[in-house]
Amino acid sequence: MRCGDNGAIHKQQEETMDTIGSYLEADHVRCDALFADARQAVRVGLWREAGRALATFRHALERHLLIEERIVFPAFENAVGTTSAPTAAMRSEHLRIRGVVQRLANALTERDTEAFLIHADTLGIVLYQHSEKEEGVLYPMIERVLAASCHRLVEAMQAFGAMDELASAA
Repeated sequence: MRCGDNGAIHKQQEETMDTIGSYLEADHVRCDALFADARQAVRVGLWREAGRALATFRHALERHLLIEERIVFPAFENAVGTTSAPTAAMRSEHLRIRGVVQRLANALTERDTEAFLIHADTLGIVLYQHSEKEEGVLYPMIERVLAASCHRLVEAMQAFGAMDELASAA
């Protein structure tokens, strides 16, 4: 489903505008690649590179989670009139994800390859299951409910990302 399938959008805007789901799904792919970089650096014992890679991954992941928690989920909850929607379960999973990422960081600080890789395996499974739920169920539901405001939300997500990139560059 593309944003605003109501035909009221200029063709050029429609071609350049992502859907909520496609934007967030592409971000999942980006975060997964950054996570793989950190995991690989630890496997080969490149601790300094692993530290940079994990920091980059953590930053990207946190940005992604905040986009969902501060922009997408509140808009959805407001539209359906409840915070006990599926977004509550996703927020709970976000806490679990953050906890496992912290354990990764602790293992990296201790240069404990075995602990890092065990936590990395756990995180890989948790992220896969989480992404499957979001991409297969939640994002399509959100897009149906928020079809009228989809473009505005994608613009807000892009702006959040752009502000984050500017802050990182400073």
